[in-house]
Amino acid sequence: MVRRLLAALAATVAASPLAWALEVGEVAPPIQAKKWASNTPVTLDTAKGKVLVVEFWATWCGPCRQTIPHLNKLHKKYSEKEAIFVGMTEEDEPTVKKFMEGMAMDYHVGLDDASKTNDAYMKGITGIPHAFAVGRDGKVVWHGHPLAGLDRVVEQLVAGTFNVERAKKLAALQLKLQDAARGRDMAKLLETADQTIREVPDDPDAYRLKRAILRDQGKADETWDVLLAMAAGCPKDADVLVEVALTLSTTGELEHRDLAKALEFAKQAVVVTENKNPGALATLARVHFELGHLVLAAETAAQAVKAADEESKKRLESHADFYRKELERRRKDAEAKF
Repeated sequence: MVRRLLAALAATVAASPLAWALEVGEVAPPIQAKKWASNTPVTLDTAKGKVLVVEFWATWCGPCRQTIPHLNKLHKKYSEKEAIFVGMTEEDEPTVKKFMEGMAMDYHVGLDDASKTNDAYMKGITGIPHAFAVGRDGKVVWHGHPLAGLDRVVEQLVAGTFNVERAKKLAALQLKLQDAARGRDMAKLLETADQTIREVPDDPDAYRLKRAILRDQGKADETWDVLLAMAAGCPKDADVLVEVALTLSTTGELEHRDLAKALEFAKQAVVVTENKNPGALATLARVHFELGHLVLAAETAAQAVKAADEESKKRLESHADFYRKELERRRKDAEAKF
């Protein structure tokens, strides 16, 4: 686990210092495309007053293929009324067009003009995919892997709740984490993870890193307090609440199962998402099932199906079907308890 986390940290900076990249608060450079392969042209002027996301990618990049459906979803969600998504590549038009025949890219895909956009934004970052989020004021507020929190950043920017000072503080701490990762300095890595938890308590990745380090050091029992601290530090993060609830309710280490707390966090996730998030509802259904609340499990699973999109509906329907069948089975079983 630690090796994977170290690799992930290293990938965010590639072989060059992150300090070379655009920093939070800097004015976003112009978008200079020689041609647009998908959708309409985008410039800083056309995106003025809206949230702008510029992602750098390539057809040969395996991880980039994983981010494309995610960006398609975000593009569809915001419908360009509040946010505009741009994918920039240095490849030629025939290569990109051929790629797009097999993978739809609904947002704006631009062909970089002699690498001018790449050079202005990336500044030493060689790892892709890499995305930059620009606020309504035209300043960079975040950058990183598109699957590492971009959707939450955009959501907050659109809602006007994004905390720039927090982002600056977290960026500085991540530099320290990346330095420690490069040097394989586990003591410094753990120390910086603790510092991040103290100074930015709602950053879940710091807790996850600390848990992984402790587990690697043979201190697995200590990871459970860190898990609970993560839930306490991120009380409005539904993804975190779901993660903690599932871990507490389904862990194979029975001595660490805590179904009462799992139920508390699952309910909290549903409240935070206003009863509209299928993942939170499915988690609550699972915790009810583990507690033996079969009626509630089936009912909540049905709510999750109603809230789901087409992509996840089939899977959630199978969960709901399982709970219904198990409920009927136990009703016929004289020894069963509810």
